[in-house]
Amino acid sequence: MLRYILSLNPTKIYVTYLTHYDYDHGLYGEEIRKLMSDDMIADRVSFRGVDEKKYSALYQKYVDENRSSPEFVIKFNVLDIMNTTLNSYLEGYWKDPQTVNSEVTDSLFRAKHKLTSAMFPELEMLTWENKHREIMENIEMTGVTPNTMILCPAESRYWFIDHFGPHS
Repeated sequence: MLRYILSLNPTKIYVTYLTHYDYDHGLYGEEIRKLMSDDMIADRVSFRGVDEKKYSALYQKYVDENRSSPEFVIKFNVLDIMNTTLNSYLEGYWKDPQTVNSEVTDSLFRAKHKLTSAMFPELEMLTWENKHREIMENIEMTGVTPNTMILCPAESRYWFIDHFGPHS
């Protein structure tokens, strides 16, 4: 990952899946350690993630409140099958940064979230949309330049492209 990031020479790098707390307390993987130990890049990195526990709790509360509904169970099971199938397909498709960061990946995750929104609009808004809006607000506080890089989970990439544009 480091070599790929260096090849793009971004002016700013926003890490959306970690908070400053995560970084300060060593709650990150090897790739972030390498990124932060590189003198050429470390000063361009900032952590713009949100409290994942907050959104996990909202998700779990929604599921707990609705699990007695037969319609909920059927829809939830369909989404589970879709997630399993989608993740299995993408694991086989992803070979390099270009395939992970491809329109194929974005289209599949965009479709997944459209279906989720159609089946569970409140859940999608409470968790997915609100979480990403909060991250976007964190990023907008310091600004987006033409050569800003947003490091995010592959599933989130389409959302940021849709809201910031591919090159904004």
